[in-house]
Amino acid sequence: MIIDAIKLVSSLLVGFSILIVSSPTLGELFATMAPIYNKSAAISLKDLNFKYEEVSFPTTDGLMLRGWFFPADNPDAPAIIYAPATAHDQRSGISLLAPFHEANYHVLLFSYRGHGLSDGDPFGFTYGADESKDIDAAVAFLATEKGIDQIGVIGHSAGAVSAILSAARNPLIGALVAASPYPSMEEIWNSNRPRYFPEALHELTLNMVELRKQFSRQDVRPQDVISQITPRPILLLHSDGDRRITHKQAVALFNAANEPKTLWLVKNASHAEVRSVILEEQIESVIAFFNEAFGRSASLTNNRRVVRAAD
Repeated sequence: MIIDAIKLVSSLLVGFSILIVSSPTLGELFATMAPIYNKSAAISLKDLNFKYEEVSFPTTDGLMLRGWFFPADNPDAPAIIYAPATAHDQRSGISLLAPFHEANYHVLLFSYRGHGLSDGDPFGFTYGADESKDIDAAVAFLATEKGIDQIGVIGHSAGAVSAILSAARNPLIGALVAASPYPSMEEIWNSNRPRYFPEALHELTLNMVELRKQFSRQDVRPQDVISQITPRPILLLHSDGDRRITHKQAVALFNAANEPKTLWLVKNASHAEVRSVILEEQIESVIAFFNEAFGRSASLTNNRRVVRAAD
């Protein structure tokens, strides 16, 4: 009986150890997985009364990405790409469509690899490493297939990070709005680590994520490359109520950028609300930012919810 009891305790300890090690990895896997995309249940674009095309274009590593292209009335108009946050696809950009269409912009909404109807692993999100390459592919599609030479990008969270990484190496992106980007993958992981979670296990989880998804955290460091976007303008949007990305991190990323740059700081909005509330409240000012960047307007104004711009 003693031997059986020892075996039982040993089995429980082994099982508990496996659970402790594997559960953070599984949690990360499901937290970053692509949302279910049921085409029949998707928002009917026909109800929006906008002309659009279902489009596809390849990445440099052989995947096919898919999305929707909404043409402006003027074929020579600039285009805007929306880069979704973690666990979002092209549908998350629909709310921005009407104001940009009314402002005579082409709009491209697309899904990253593994998301929506795009090729790839739905569990393979890489925090901006591969997703920034997908933005590269979207920009190339607009430039080569649609002949558009003025292209702007709006991104939120990991989408903002992906947009920064892409713009830093891609001169075809003429202007960028980055809502709630993080300065590096490692820093955002560390700053959001639960207090009870051992640092060694936290590092092990991060290593396992890199190994399984075949990327390096060193490829997700927008703070190291954001300065390369100059002389193209960048607008950073952040809230003091964002508990995922600290005010200090937002200012550090802004300080790493070169001119022309602008930081809008807003009050009392969560990380998600920066996209779902603030960005949409500020959309006319965001359009004015792009108008100015593309020589379509001489001024840029903010509404009352923007409290100040950092020096």
